[in-house]
Amino acid sequence: MKILLAVSGGIDSMFMAERYLSMDGAGAIAVAHCNFNLRGEESDGDEAFVREWCERNGVEFICKSFDTSKYAVEKGISIEMAARDLRYAWFAQLCRERGFSGVAVAHNADDNAETLILNLLRGTGGRGMRGMQAQSAVPGAPDVTLFRPLLNTTRKEIAEWMTAAGKTWREDSTNSKSLFKRNKVRNKVFPLFKEMNPSFVKTLTRNMRYFSQEDDIADDYYQEHRDAVFSQGRISIPALLGLKHWEYVLYRIAEPYGFNMQTLEAVARSLKESRTFAGKIFTGEGYQMVAASDSLIISPIDQGEKQAGLTVEQEGDYAFNQSTLTVRVFPRTPDMALEQPAGTLIFDADKVPFPFTLRTWQKGDWLNPLGLRGRKKLSDMFTDLKFSLLDKQDAIVLQTPALPEGHIGALIGQRIDDSLKVTPDTSAILMIRLTK
Repeated sequence: MKILLAVSGGIDSMFMAERYLSMDGAGAIAVAHCNFNLRGEESDGDEAFVREWCERNGVEFICKSFDTSKYAVEKGISIEMAARDLRYAWFAQLCRERGFSGVAVAHNADDNAETLILNLLRGTGGRGMRGMQAQSAVPGAPDVTLFRPLLNTTRKEIAEWMTAAGKTWREDSTNSKSLFKRNKVRNKVFPLFKEMNPSFVKTLTRNMRYFSQEDDIADDYYQEHRDAVFSQGRISIPALLGLKHWEYVLYRIAEPYGFNMQTLEAVARSLKESRTFAGKIFTGEGYQMVAASDSLIISPIDQGEKQAGLTVEQEGDYAFNQSTLTVRVFPRTPDMALEQPAGTLIFDADKVPFPFTLRTWQKGDWLNPLGLRGRKKLSDMFTDLKFSLLDKQDAIVLQTPALPEGHIGALIGQRIDDSLKVTPDTSAILMIRLTK
């Protein structure tokens, strides 16, 4: 087992490196150093310092230089987030390519307390109150382990040990400046906490252990009820509201999709007030939640133009926007069952010859539904079928030259026009199955 240590040259990471070295030896570790090129000569000095320490102690040294500012501009993110993304992606790459068991970072108890306060300010809920965990996955790399061996060690304890042992480290000049939110908490908020409770870091660390246990209990509740409420991107409103702690379940379901607390509070408020809000759209980071009559539908926000139409010239499998379809023709046999599973429609093949068209629905489309008398507007059929706004957007209709424009042959996956039905005189059947 060989561990990759993320070492910046600062007191925390040098303490971690010294302790790993004394416990496991140089052969059990390798050091990864990121030069983010943000502090000029100071950044180069950090690199040289860590390199020299590795050479002196016989530890493998791996370094990478980043143009962090350029990356931040290209991605439209902060310098702090850019540095985080770059280093974790590189650490994961090194672990995969060189077979390290994981990467260890020097987050200490004070860092974890800062994370707790920042999470509370962001409104992350109970899960954010857990703080950082001693072992987790590298962000963006679920297959790579991230170790935090110093989470129960305070910054004061680290400084005392390093000083007593006569060890050296580099000082990051930006730590004393309140340029970032974390530094503001560290330099302005924590001194006040210390006045009120000199051991506040230990107190918050202990509380985070309690919060973690409580969150585990809440997670058990969520896992027990999730499948009954949420399936294939749909939240059943009746099932959700039937739960005692339905707001928590709603937040947990929506959490991975980037919906912020303010948006989810608006959803919860509407549900509490039994307000009719079908058709309303709530947006997150790349996802949307659309309210239907009895469900909340979560789906990706469509970033591209939709395909307007598709000509089907022969049997085969077809992709149309977000759907996939199977088209087959086969002989009619006397004992063939005409009842089909959900999503599958059958036609008299002679009445729907190739080529025919599959397209998105248009205002004014209508058909004579099989088994019913008279024409039915497709918009009215959507209401009868309780189609949500997203269902309507994804609806596909069949247009055949045998029928005039606007008179559609079928709403794919749902209904066919009576004129195209299979009869005792049918010799061949056209089957269209909506598979997704």
